[in-house]
Amino acid sequence: MRIYDISQETFSGTLFKGDPAPQAQVLYSIKEGHPYNLSSVSMSLHTATHIDAPLHYVEDGVSVDKIELEDCIGPCMVLKANGLIDEGYIAPLLGRGVKRLLFKGKGWMSPKAAGLVAESEIVVIGTENASVGNGEYLNEVHRILLGKGIVLLENLVLSEVPEGNYYLVALPLKLGGMEGSPCRAVLLDYMPPVV
Repeated sequence: MRIYDISQETFSGTLFKGDPAPQAQVLYSIKEGHPYNLSSVSMSLHTATHIDAPLHYVEDGVSVDKIELEDCIGPCMVLKANGLIDEGYIAPLLGRGVKRLLFKGKGWMSPKAAGLVAESEIVVIGTENASVGNGEYLNEVHRILLGKGIVLLENLVLSEVPEGNYYLVALPLKLGGMEGSPCRAVLLDYMPPVV
């Protein structure tokens, strides 16, 4: 079995325009004579690889601690996408039992494609970009997908992952009442045992 770490490192990871850079503060240090090392971190919940919960764009949406964990764990498909991901790209992927789609490359979704996904069996959409939408589509795509309870996984690192089928594990921190969370996302590439 091969494990692909598809997460950005937090302190050097991508920041969304206007978000504060993460900062670490050493509180106690063995070097300074303390019996242990202890630090605190201040950061946006949408720094580097992270999960958007519905509450991010839906006023009474589900917070990140209430996301169904089974949505964040399970079989997924990695596909290459650069530029606009429209309904013509999305439609053939739906109705095939795929519940988690991760887009490798610099692709972003159109509102029509997001609408098709929102009416499908998809529970997770992931992207290497800082956002699943882009430019004028950024807010609308988020509202469409999050409005249907679809978990968004953003700022992934898929450059070393070939297109194909994998097993995704991408769990948010249990941050009560929050709209997003940092995430350590991995893909497992394995063949189930032959019985």
